[in-house]
Amino acid sequence: MPPVEADRRVTVTVAASAAHAAAPRGTLRHVPALLVDVAAVTATYLLAVAVRTGARFDIPDTGGAVTVALVAGLAQVAANAAFHVYERDWTVAALEDLVALAKATGIVVAGLLAFDLAWPQHYIPYGAVLSGGAAVLAVEGALRLRPRWREIARVAIGRTAARATVIVVGAGTTGQLLARALSDGSRGQRIACFVDDDPAKNGRYIRGIRVAGSVDDLDQLIAQHGATLVVIAVPGPPGPLVQRVMERCEGSDVRVRAVRGLAVAPTDTSPLRAIGIDELLSREPVDLDTPEARALVRDRVVLVTGAAGSIGSELCRRVSALGPRRLVLFDLNENGLHDLRLDLGPDTPAEILLGDVRDRTALARVIEAVRPDVLLHAAAYKHVPIVETQPLAGIATNVLGTLNVVEAALAAGVERLVFVSSDKAVAPTSILGLTKRLGELLVIAAGRSSGHPWCVVRFGNVLGSSGSVVPIFARQIDRGGPITITHPDATRYFMTVPEAAGLIVESSAIAAPGDLLVLEMGAPVPIAELARKMVRLRGLRAADIPTEVIGLRPGEKLTEQLFFPEEEVEPTAHPQVLRAVSSRSVPSYASLQTAVAEVRDHVATGDVASAVEVLRSAIG
Repeated sequence: MPPVEADRRVTVTVAASAAHAAAPRGTLRHVPALLVDVAAVTATYLLAVAVRTGARFDIPDTGGAVTVALVAGLAQVAANAAFHVYERDWTVAALEDLVALAKATGIVVAGLLAFDLAWPQHYIPYGAVLSGGAAVLAVEGALRLRPRWREIARVAIGRTAARATVIVVGAGTTGQLLARALSDGSRGQRIACFVDDDPAKNGRYIRGIRVAGSVDDLDQLIAQHGATLVVIAVPGPPGPLVQRVMERCEGSDVRVRAVRGLAVAPTDTSPLRAIGIDELLSREPVDLDTPEARALVRDRVVLVTGAAGSIGSELCRRVSALGPRRLVLFDLNENGLHDLRLDLGPDTPAEILLGDVRDRTALARVIEAVRPDVLLHAAAYKHVPIVETQPLAGIATNVLGTLNVVEAALAAGVERLVFVSSDKAVAPTSILGLTKRLGELLVIAAGRSSGHPWCVVRFGNVLGSSGSVVPIFARQIDRGGPITITHPDATRYFMTVPEAAGLIVESSAIAAPGDLLVLEMGAPVPIAELARKMVRLRGLRAADIPTEVIGLRPGEKLTEQLFFPEEEVEPTAHPQVLRAVSSRSVPSYASLQTAVAEVRDHVATGDVASAVEVLRSAIG
């Protein structure tokens, strides 16, 4: 056997053995791809030789060139297998996948160059090795991207199956991933451009899509591109950004969405979601995990009344995150307590206690047995129209129940107590407001007389709570309207439930005896504007959902206030918590006890008028 022929056989045998050894078992299912790769790489290197020699193949041994090219094809398969090229999902190819393919090709090129250096016969010349290697990388890449050929072709000729033109707010990582998810047009959406407030990105192209300006240019770009959808591709978009986007979308029919979670295949669910009203109205994030709050709760016993309510349950979640030794959930609502306990998880040292703050004896027994270090009193009725029509129940819970809590807490030596109040307590025009104001005075007077750092925390509406207008509007929009508003000029203060609950805990941590603390609520929101924004957030036009003015209901006010005129505002250690200092003296705790005893007698006899008259007299 001639030496050259023997060398060829040895080379082929070694390369084939290497390919078999390097290929993992899973590669066997890729046999068709392996055969295609061997043929494609062999042909590419032979083509490179032909180009290098002017198609004359005047090299010493044409058969040797074919053999070496075939070996290169087998070696390419082995290198591909070593770098898991065949196990990768090329429908979502990323830079890392292309780098792996380049490494595999580079190893083969290096092997061919080394062979040329070591062997006197250059079956594939140096130039053909280099140009052939580059061509192999291109061919291999094209073969790997075969599942996306149709998508690439559509992009190349500027045609997609998109039915909706999209403008993406945010050209960062999330925006880029969204562009990838929508790039094939299979969801009927095409990205026209990005907008981003970073000047360094302006004018750049990301995944072939231009960053056409900032958020301030959004209205012009919507008109220019005929956009039907604006997507905020910013994780947890801050409220000010959402507000700016919504303002720029006014006057157009575009829908506004945010990124939910990025889908990358046509069968995935939509990566877009509607924007919640809480995101639109939210303020800059505040620190709700201060050392003071942790010191207040960690390794201590905390009892929350009204634990199954919207505020009470969020207070329990907040407290559980701060590491209490024991968390007692007190409420009448059995199902609500059951769901809350499951939500808190098995690692939270929480326990359920069924009870009613109106049951004076039973409540005193509970608080004496638990002896909490911190008592958060959130149990209350809070719907103004309902309490107006059912005043005795409201008075019994909000006034008699509060005095029962205060008396039991004093007897048990509770160190800190928080009364969760409302802006309805300021210049009250409703029975609910009267009951809340008397509750404020009871806790302030008891805190000052006992010297305990008990406090009142007053704030406005919370988004999504059972008493909030937001879920009412949402249900009305879902039914196709009409949205009912009480008055075109009505305004309310709003805050998210987590922020309110967190600030209540913060307030307790910094309170002095008898403090009246008020949460910083920002500017009041016109209710009519809130309704209109909620319609827009659902991707609808104002004309799609009618609005009906029904007038103020009994006890309701056109606007709410957070402070009495005689109250001066002072800062506290927390920037979102203010202290209200009244120039009027607070009635003594004993006199308030006497007044509540009269109210109790009138409630027992069903005398609503007399009970309300005593309430008005007691609060001055």
